[in-house]
Amino acid sequence: MQASNSKAGPEDLLGSVDIAERIRAARARVGLTRKQLATASGASERYLAHLEAGTGNPSVEMLLSVADALGIAIADLLPLGGERDPLVAQVAALLRRMPPDRIRELLVRLGNQPGDTEGKGRRIALIGMRGAGKTSLGSALAKRLNAPFFEVSKEVERRCGGTIAVLLEMNGARALHRYESEVLASICSNNSMAVIAAPGAIVADGKLYDQLRQSAWTVWLKANPDDHMERVIAQGDLRPMSESRAAMNDLKAILLAREVAYGQADAQVDTSAQDLTSTLGILEELATQLIA
Repeated sequence: MQASNSKAGPEDLLGSVDIAERIRAARARVGLTRKQLATASGASERYLAHLEAGTGNPSVEMLLSVADALGIAIADLLPLGGERDPLVAQVAALLRRMPPDRIRELLVRLGNQPGDTEGKGRRIALIGMRGAGKTSLGSALAKRLNAPFFEVSKEVERRCGGTIAVLLEMNGARALHRYESEVLASICSNNSMAVIAAPGAIVADGKLYDQLRQSAWTVWLKANPDDHMERVIAQGDLRPMSESRAAMNDLKAILLAREVAYGQADAQVDTSAQDLTSTLGILEELATQLIA
């Protein structure tokens, strides 16, 4: 697909800059490279580079393709979601995240969502970026609590017969989130008590993140960017070494894009503040309080 050849006026350019910021932020939340987004959306990397620089003049068809590849509504790429009033835009964004039954409940209760915690059971879900310690701390916590440990991404790979990278490139973010939702529902329906390591990008899908928060007590494992990078490299991924400055900038952008959503967790633990043993002790005490 090609961009429009018509010249853009000042208002069009302003809109392109707004759209560019939203595309970059959405891509950061999902964790897609520009190449992966190009493959999923059918756009060229060069064209996406123009869009993200605010110099492109995207068609509605192209925005639909990009939004679908990112697993979001096209309105999320528009200034104020296409609304004129900021407050209305905020409400509209919340409504787009909700399944129909939640919307009906919202209407009945005039916007007051119930504070039901029974659905969480005695399940602890660890969220955060790769390198935060979800696997190491999660498996150790599960042993201390005498509970099963599940990694949602590993379960998806096992059930679908492919790596997350392949599934994402072949089927897109929307399909991947659907697989994750099915796996999460299965884990929670079969285990009243469990420790779950959630995918780092789970916060990119509002419905999936809501499902997790309704199904388990969530704990955000946060760390500073340097620790994230060192731990990823220690896991054997040497890709950040080739372009360390660019990789660090991308990491900081993703952390910033996801910070608000991660902050909606029931609790948080800074894994950079102390060693692994001390962090595990803090996490165990916190988890015990949550599931009591």
